[in-house]
Amino acid sequence: MMKLNNIYKTVLLLFAICMGACSEEFLDLPPKSNGTVGQFYSNQADFETAVVGLYSEFKGAVIELQMLEEYRGDNLTNIQYWYLELAENQFGPNTTSMFWDLYTELIYPANIILERVDQVDMDDAARDRIKGQAYFFRGIAYYTLNLWFGGVPSVTEPLDVDESYSLGRSTEAEIWALVESDFTQAVSLLDPSVEIGRVDKFDAEAYLAKALMQQQKWGQAETALADVFNNSGAALETNWNNLWTMDAEKSSQEYMLSVLLSPVAPANNWAQQFLYMENTPGLQGNFLYKPGYYESFEAGDIRRDETLGFTPNQLKEENRKYDFGYDLNEFRFVGDLVVLRFADVQLLYAEAITMNANSTQQQSLDLMNETRNRAGLASLTLADVPTLDAFITAILAERRAELAFEGHRYSDLKRQDKLVEYVNAMGGVYNFDETYNYVPVPLQEIDKVGSDILKQNEGY
Repeated sequence: MMKLNNIYKTVLLLFAICMGACSEEFLDLPPKSNGTVGQFYSNQADFETAVVGLYSEFKGAVIELQMLEEYRGDNLTNIQYWYLELAENQFGPNTTSMFWDLYTELIYPANIILERVDQVDMDDAARDRIKGQAYFFRGIAYYTLNLWFGGVPSVTEPLDVDESYSLGRSTEAEIWALVESDFTQAVSLLDPSVEIGRVDKFDAEAYLAKALMQQQKWGQAETALADVFNNSGAALETNWNNLWTMDAEKSSQEYMLSVLLSPVAPANNWAQQFLYMENTPGLQGNFLYKPGYYESFEAGDIRRDETLGFTPNQLKEENRKYDFGYDLNEFRFVGDLVVLRFADVQLLYAEAITMNANSTQQQSLDLMNETRNRAGLASLTLADVPTLDAFITAILAERRAELAFEGHRYSDLKRQDKLVEYVNAMGGVYNFDETYNYVPVPLQEIDKVGSDILKQNEGY
């Protein structure tokens, strides 16, 4: 929340830094536990440690993103808890505050880093790396906020209390421009290949393409994705089943960016909500498949039974894609959470090519058919998808099958103006209008500044 006073902001920032310890080498930095912001940002090591804090907060943001994407689309609903509110569109006054908190979790510390890093003596390569990561995390925070809320307050430098209380919402177009700028900066500053778990140039460029595609800037997105596709060094795993192992998540060329977890930093809440294993302590599995989800997989698609499933008595849904990551001895989820996978990039590239051409392109089908064939499905031909509408239906179906439980469905449907149509098509269960494309601004945020300054989204 932007309106916190400076002391509280400092405490939150330093707390995030302290929570950033992780087992991967590049995260093995000593935490800072005291001192002011002014004292802390005094040398390169301080900034490297601050970046660790961004990665730590990014983990929480990714977990919430996956929940919103799956529940808000036509994939999943929930038995209880606030996740049910996402699917039912019956929000409490502050349900979405955890999304709005990206201002303190990612945007505020990124702004501090970007404001101060040029004032400290350090190697130019280190400075570029630090700035590139800060731009990426600020960009992904605003990407997420804009996707969920529409236009939000634009904050690109640390604010004092009076300034923060006068901020209204920028337009959605203005925030997209900021997102594009941040990701473009990250692309220019980051190295093309880094150790697993750290964001690199091509991760940033893929997210730049995602932002462009949400605005239907198909040509620019195609250019960015072509670079990622041809030059990142990432590639599809030959066997789809081989992706979902503890070894593969550290070694497969298909994984481009993941949230790194370990026994000392597990995602137990994610597992309790998003996994279910019968007779296993700690796995509540509060999700349910929405009508038609299981049936949406084509006959013969190996991904269905390796992704979705039911307990032997057919009474409870399972998330089989991620079950390898749960340590049954320690009752902890220690598998990494995939953020960006090459299959995602490849299918986005296929989509951008055809959407830019405004007609189904053979190159797009060739790209789609690689993931289809890997899943045991026959290739599609131009005769199968002769129109642009047919292609959109096919690409959305392929992405739904390939990327289940990975957090893409809401943005996929919204990008193609299909969110409300597809959600309402589920057997008459829902009846939403276009306001469903956004979630409500937390009431506590509006109350701080007044509804005349921070306006609520229509319909809430």
